[in-house]
Amino acid sequence: MAGITKPLRSKEFILWLRRFTAVFVGVVVLATCPMANAGDKKDTWYQIEIIVAKRTDTKPLDEIFPFQPAPLTWHRGRTLTEFDAETENSSDLDYKQFIKLPTNQHLLNNEARQLTSSGAYVVLEHKGWRQILAGDKTINWVDIKGGYAWGGHQQLEGSLGFSKGRFLHVHSDLHYNQFPSVASLSSQQAKQALLSAGQSLVPIVETRYSLLQRRKMRSNELHYLDHPELVLLVKIIPYTPAEPISEAIDADEPILLDLTVPSNAE
Repeated sequence: MAGITKPLRSKEFILWLRRFTAVFVGVVVLATCPMANAGDKKDTWYQIEIIVAKRTDTKPLDEIFPFQPAPLTWHRGRTLTEFDAETENSSDLDYKQFIKLPTNQHLLNNEARQLTSSGAYVVLEHKGWRQILAGDKTINWVDIKGGYAWGGHQQLEGSLGFSKGRFLHVHSDLHYNQFPSVASLSSQQAKQALLSAGQSLVPIVETRYSLLQRRKMRSNELHYLDHPELVLLVKIIPYTPAEPISEAIDADEPILLDLTVPSNAE
């Protein structure tokens, strides 16, 4: 009997150990997976603000940039909508995406003033807006343009992309164009100068500097992307949109009043 009982107990112990291990692994998986994936698949509102500035120093650069570069393409994205406070409802800013925020709602006004007052930078573009980022790592591209225009181009052209997985990411596809020196004059003066010299009016970009980077970000923190000619400041904060007033009452649903019930005044 003793020889038969011992193997059975060993077998039972092995089965119990396997079951315990399976239960333990299951508990660990259930406990860790929600934490690891928290926010991954959640659509979240954010307020995004960016500043793009060029350096004013003329120090020689080690990097060689192409002279009269070929025509450029970049990721095309959403165009931000202008907002007119005199004619539009200010509540639209609270729950609609991709509308340019007025200056008094910007997060980086102090930083923009410091860049300008330092004399070392010229701000080409400063804008803020609100949008939803899905947690599926999809890149949402937004068109960015700034500076003065010349011959169908602007000093700053390109786009910025924003995505969210376990972390936020910013993707820069920005390009700073340097035009012929005569373009620093007003548009009409520049044209007259070119005509007098018998030159073509075909737009020419003498030199182009491109800021192509991808950066992992944290919300509520100011991030700085550096470049020999450009700087990019980005800040993203979570945002809770207000409910549209128009959605509070369903216009198609009739309002029924019981006229048979006397009022308190009666």
